[in-house]
Amino acid sequence: MADIYQKIWTADQEHNGLEALRAAWDPGERTAYVKVDTTPAEERNPDHRLIPDLSIPAERRETYDLCTKLFNNYALPEHAREVDTPEERTERHEFIEAIRETPPMQVAREYISERIGVAITPDRWHNLLIEQWFRTFEMGGDPELSGFEHVIVGEQEGSKVQGYHFWYKYYLDDGFAREVDGADIVIPGLSDDRIVYGGSKANSSQNEFPESVTIEYRWLAPDYDAAAVRPLYKKIGGFFVGCSVEGLMALGTVRAHVGANAPKTAVIEGARYDMKLFRSANDLHIRTFYPIFQRAVDPVTGSDDAVRSTPTATRPVEAGEEGDVRIIAALVNPEGDDPGAETVTVVNAGPTSLPTEGWKIVDKNGNASHFDVSALQPGTPHVLRLDGRGAQLSNKGGTISLQRPDGEIVHVVIYSKAQASRPNATVIFQ
Repeated sequence: MADIYQKIWTADQEHNGLEALRAAWDPGERTAYVKVDTTPAEERNPDHRLIPDLSIPAERRETYDLCTKLFNNYALPEHAREVDTPEERTERHEFIEAIRETPPMQVAREYISERIGVAITPDRWHNLLIEQWFRTFEMGGDPELSGFEHVIVGEQEGSKVQGYHFWYKYYLDDGFAREVDGADIVIPGLSDDRIVYGGSKANSSQNEFPESVTIEYRWLAPDYDAAAVRPLYKKIGGFFVGCSVEGLMALGTVRAHVGANAPKTAVIEGARYDMKLFRSANDLHIRTFYPIFQRAVDPVTGSDDAVRSTPTATRPVEAGEEGDVRIIAALVNPEGDDPGAETVTVVNAGPTSLPTEGWKIVDKNGNASHFDVSALQPGTPHVLRLDGRGAQLSNKGGTISLQRPDGEIVHVVIYSKAQASRPNATVIFQ
């Protein structure tokens, strides 16, 4: 089976997930998206909004709203005992019923069933989710821990934030926190903005991928039982951005299932992650689950050796043909319909005209479009317009190769999904 984590992510994006975009990108006609705006720690502004904008269509809201109802059901300190009321049990039941048959959960269930060689009935799947995410357990002297509280909601250990790996919870706490509390809960001095942004801790490579963040922050956390505000600190923390709560839990369920023995790393939208996991002592429950960004990978092969946005396998033309033809730019995601609007720009860097009869542009799937000129003049960029019947430039990342009539590659470049996500923006290859 292909990378299970990417399959879950894709299923979620097509259902209740939101496409993650850099803050400067125009969402165009997208109706389901979330924008991410990271700034480095040395440029930090406490009032900075990590997630300045999002759009959740009405048909995708149900599980977000049901999850939000659970946020105030937990005691903040790890060492505190939980009080589980009938109303809270009803909320939990409604939430699990809403998520357990969603597309990302179906992908996760089928994967686990295939790996362990046992059919998983709906009731068994329900119980598995309860065990992994909601059943409380004792660990390290703390009497009633649970995976859902730690990963999705967040906890307190002294002055530190523990867990807190759901981007939507962070978004609400960063300006809309009354939705977290519920209408009947009032704590003096507690504002709607409970996040003090400390800056991005990501490297420049991760910043190309809005699907995840690594940040420093303070959380002015509500202690509902004590009717107090606890200022907590996270020196370095991270989470995926854009997955629904069921998408995140499906990823964690697969990773945590002992019998499934899923990979410890994932390639999601062109980036490799260490899928960090800790279980309870008996291996039945999730203690924590979160991603650690590792590196960009080749969007076609998954290789870690790819260099983003730069040419690879560059080959000079043969002796006697003075010049060097290179792909220098591409319009991958034009506005409107792509056929006839996608373009690839090439240049002959040599001093003389170069015959190109039979040369072609080839996409990652091997589809080819032949040159529309018989020769390239020196020093003048030439724009080839793709009609959609041959090469097509995927908006999910890929390769563009320049080939001779015999299929020998003259030049090839790689572009990422992140670069292709900007409508009508030209990708430049250096």
